[in-house]
Amino acid sequence: MTSQTPRTAPAYRGEPSRDELAAAQQVVDLFATEALLALDRFERSFPAAATDRERRVADRLAHWWKKLELDDVRLDPAGTDAEQILGAAADLSLDPENDWGTSLEEASAQAVNRAALDGRTMPVTTVADLRRNFDEAYGGQVSVPDRDDEWLAQSLTRFARASVLRDVIAEGAHVRVSEPLREAADELVRQAQQLMDDRRNLARRQEAPIGKRELVMQQINRTSLLFAYSTGVGLTGAPEWVEWAARVPAVVIYAKAFNGAWRDHDLAVATRLDPAQAQLRSVRADLINNLDGPSPVTRRDARALRNPNRPTGPGR
Repeated sequence: MTSQTPRTAPAYRGEPSRDELAAAQQVVDLFATEALLALDRFERSFPAAATDRERRVADRLAHWWKKLELDDVRLDPAGTDAEQILGAAADLSLDPENDWGTSLEEASAQAVNRAALDGRTMPVTTVADLRRNFDEAYGGQVSVPDRDDEWLAQSLTRFARASVLRDVIAEGAHVRVSEPLREAADELVRQAQQLMDDRRNLARRQEAPIGKRELVMQQINRTSLLFAYSTGVGLTGAPEWVEWAARVPAVVIYAKAFNGAWRDHDLAVATRLDPAQAQLRSVRADLINNLDGPSPVTRRDARALRNPNRPTGPGR
């Protein structure tokens, strides 16, 4: 299903191009988003009156963060909105002095505050936005685990591996890593660039008008006709029950035409978006297959990528 777009050899074996760095960042963002959505689904599973929700959300994230040893992952403080929110949520969850716990709303606020203090562009995406964008990107048909715990663990693992490969790409020739790790980074760049192409394609399809103005004009004309007919019936001087009996069929016909026109419009939009959404589902599956395989990172690779001038994990 994935289209084969010709690509040049990766430049980051020397110096990475801006496009390659942006592509790798998109993959990190993809799985940071899914980790947040898994945590969001867990958070929303509690009753509104639950008093321990924030504590249990924090414990859940802290459990997997420690188990997967994500403190070794170099988070980008100026990364995407999803990465910044995930980093803030991890900080709150792992803080031994934080007895309250965390919520994704609080993590989002913390991410905004950090960016403001650092003079960076502040995140504007909410978790509700991420949820809606996820559904729109895949047409609501992407397969994710039913268990929040499983989805969270998978997403964090993929996020961590994508972050390491992003570091390989960003460092270029400045670090010496094993050839399998270079090859994994090459593959990530190829798939990530395909992801960017597919996202742009979907955005174009979503933004293109599809006769909505004409549809609105038709509805205005139908409404005007119904109003004129109803007014005419009222001027006949017939008893009220006769007037209502005369109006009902016209209202039924109007409602059927109104609903049918919008249903046809929605079907046309869905038909236009389906191929692009299916393509995104395909490239997501390719990325998962790549990141879920055996990790190519050796201990020597880990040491080479570790930069004492660049903080790792929460508490950056």
